Amino acid sequence: MSKRVQDEKPAPGPEVQAWMKEEIADQERRYQAIADEMESIQEERNGWIADFLTIIQNKGFNVTGDIRRQIQPDEIPERPDRPDADKVVW
Repeated sequence: MSKRVQDEKPAPGPEVQAWMKEEIADQERRYQAIADEMESIQEERNGWIADFLTIIQNKGFNVTGDIRRQIQPDEIPERPDRPDADKVVW
C-alpha cells in the first residue's frame, strides 16, 4: 500500500499547542458554568417534568392537526435512579 499525502501531517508548532491549550481551558470553563447552572435549577426542572407528564396524561398532545392522544400512565417510562439521569450537558 502506498503512502498518501493526506495521511502525513506535520506536528503542530508551539504556538498552535499553546492556542489549543487555551481554547480547551476556555471550553471547559464554559461547560462548567452551564453544568453548574443546570444543577442549580434541578428542583425547578423536576417541577417542569412533572407538569409536562400531567399535561400529556390529562389533555394529551396533538398527533396531527386537531387529533389529540392521551398518554396512559403505563406508557410513561420510569425515571432512572442515578444522579445524572437528567444531565443534558455531556
